[in-house]
Amino acid sequence: MSLFILPAAFAAVLASGAMQPEADAPPLSLAEAVFIAESRAEPGIEAWRARADALVERGEADSALPDPSVRIGVASIPLSDFDLEREAMTQAQVSVRQMFPRGETRQLRRARREAEAEGARAGMALEAREIRRTVRQRWLELFYWERARDLTLQRREEMDRLGEVATAVFASGRANSHDVIRVDLETAMLGTRLVEIERQSETIRADLARYLGTEADRALAARIPVLPPVPDDADAVAALAGHPAIQTHNARIEASERELDIARQAFRPAWAIDAGYGLRGSRSDVASVGVSVEIPLFNRTGREAGVSAARQARSAEELERQASLLDLRRQLDRAVRQHRWLSDTIALHEAEVLPRARETVEAVLAAYENEQADFAELVRAELALLDAELALVRMQVDDRQARADILFLTGDVQ
Repeated sequence: MSLFILPAAFAAVLASGAMQPEADAPPLSLAEAVFIAESRAEPGIEAWRARADALVERGEADSALPDPSVRIGVASIPLSDFDLEREAMTQAQVSVRQMFPRGETRQLRRARREAEAEGARAGMALEAREIRRTVRQRWLELFYWERARDLTLQRREEMDRLGEVATAVFASGRANSHDVIRVDLETAMLGTRLVEIERQSETIRADLARYLGTEADRALAARIPVLPPVPDDADAVAALAGHPAIQTHNARIEASERELDIARQAFRPAWAIDAGYGLRGSRSDVASVGVSVEIPLFNRTGREAGVSAARQARSAEELERQASLLDLRRQLDRAVRQHRWLSDTIALHEAEVLPRARETVEAVLAAYENEQADFAELVRAELALLDAELALVRMQVDDRQARADILFLTGDVQ
């Protein structure tokens, strides 16, 4: 006999089947959720891809020669009568001038853009890792709340059974009415837990829908998943150097190195080639060819300042990479420590805490039936068992989430 009526809103949720979305669909495993997320077109990744392509194209543009300049004019015009045929020197001129940037400036500009494009590709890889970790974290969190719902529903059924026992004992005159009231109170509190569990589940499903779409409404697989293996300590630390965030810094350092090389080109001369043609009517036409050199004799202070600024910018990028490596190392140490602590605690919980909680429920129930324990102690034992079961699931999920963090930092083993 049930001694508690669910709130109307929660009862409607149960009646509509929302507690088990997409009941006809197969359960959604963690591996399938990751696959779906990685198969969908992700705007963040596509933005990085477009940025990389744009930088490559910009490198092509930066490496091109500047456009030539064309000059058209008339030279040696007699000012006395403006007769273009009287003087032999009068001529119509067409000349072309082509500039060549200093040293290897064009090649270095292209190399700088290619380094920046490589950084954008590293950003793509980082975005993909972030998506994989987020889906894993959210799926695992949703697994906890679904499992919490199942365990709480099971315990509520036990409380209903205890309510029947308390009612029968009260009817026989062997107990007080407060035992029945206590069951009603605890059942109501379990119902409140179920409402909060449903709220948490729906919030997490909304997070998953960002990456899975309508697939996020499916029920989850019943068993907690096994994640890919994590590397040992030495390999994990070594893998941090290949993290996409560090690759992004490497690309920035490469780009700043090319910027420094470009600044050094200011000490090299710039060249220009001039070619002209003079048209003199009935007289012989003339041609001219010349080379111009821009010699960096003055403003040496400004050029040295440009080189120094580029060098400082490169140093700043290197320091930022060191800081990022330290941050990643801190995250790795924390995740590894948590994973190890949780593994030991889970083993202890499974071996000692949970079996004793179950034994306690059985022992107190037998004592209550023999009038050697009060009803309140029996209720406390049932609730303690629920707390122990929930604590185990929480630790299992936290352990998998710590492993997901380690895999984000080191990369999945292929």
